[in-house]
Amino acid sequence: MERRDFLRQSAFAGLGLSLMPTLLQSCQKDDLTVNFQGKVLIIGAGSAGMMAAYTLQQFGIDFEIIEAGANFGGRVKKITNFVDFPVDLGAEWLHDDPETLGEMINDPNANGTVDMISYQPESIMSWDGNSLTQLNTGSQFYREYKFKNTTWHDFFEDFIVPSIASKMHLNEPVSSIEYNGSQVSVTTTNNTVFNGDRVIVTVPVPILQQELITFTPALPSATTNQINAIDFPPGIKVFLKFSNRFYPDICSVDTLVPGEKIYFDGAFKKGANDHMLTLFYVSESASELTELSDADIFTSVMTELDQMFDGKATQYYLDHVIQNWSNEAFIQGSHSHSGSGSIAPVQNVYFAGEAFTDGASSTVHGAGFSGRDIARAILQGN
Repeated sequence: MERRDFLRQSAFAGLGLSLMPTLLQSCQKDDLTVNFQGKVLIIGAGSAGMMAAYTLQQFGIDFEIIEAGANFGGRVKKITNFVDFPVDLGAEWLHDDPETLGEMINDPNANGTVDMISYQPESIMSWDGNSLTQLNTGSQFYREYKFKNTTWHDFFEDFIVPSIASKMHLNEPVSSIEYNGSQVSVTTTNNTVFNGDRVIVTVPVPILQQELITFTPALPSATTNQINAIDFPPGIKVFLKFSNRFYPDICSVDTLVPGEKIYFDGAFKKGANDHMLTLFYVSESASELTELSDADIFTSVMTELDQMFDGKATQYYLDHVIQNWSNEAFIQGSHSHSGSGSIAPVQNVYFAGEAFTDGASSTVHGAGFSGRDIARAILQGN
């Protein structure tokens, strides 16, 4: 069961129960027959873009990654100076078995140990706007994993980025893609031009839906219709540091979309001394926060928490961080919901990402495997 489906059915999400040291067993490079010799341009250095580049690198194919932002990661982002453990500002769950990390590495020379938390709640509550209700079901039906003392960003930084960093161009937002004939030409807002034989587009769905990248010739209507049908709602995370813990492991808040607004103990099972409560809010109703200023977001969240916990939020408050993903120029939302699925290439233009996969959509590893699979298709001449 995927997390978003579980949230909608049960109105809460589960966090880790126990520490699970996981040795990432590297996979041998497979015997893929390469029928491609040329250069691949990759738009976006999120999970899909990095995994596409990593795959091409393993087979000795030339590529360049063109990233709009100042750092790699996309919706994978971290901070290290807020509490006494690194914090995932974006994606933080692994919605699969930890062995998935080893499958992503796929390099006989890359080994590492990553401590994972098996994520199941122990104390669960629900807030209906007036009162808190203790819930006693859910954890036995649901399990996934989180990083204990590292993050998704660390995983890519440690295992994927070193082999592809030299081909990564940051601060280069793409404005147009021309794919006439056998060549592809990509132009950025800085008037930098990149030329290649294939292009893999891994930007978040809203960038395509708002036509912030111009395609010449225009994409077929069947392709644009499929892109425009994807539901990509607003999303925000708010991190609050307190001097004491006064909240349960997880607390759902009733919204128009049950389960898509939750508060959870961000330090759960991390062995931390600091106390951090995280708000995760992803749905159309999240616009009630995402469209506010940071100051008003903070006020709204603290007001709600004080109502829920009899003023203890204000009493124990120390600091906060707001990550408004809907306000990120190169993201503009959360992650795909309904309508996601693979898209057929248009001549030498390919699409990859968490929204463009037939399995594990809305996840970091799903995005990564999408990028890997598209790169493999190009390698095979498809």
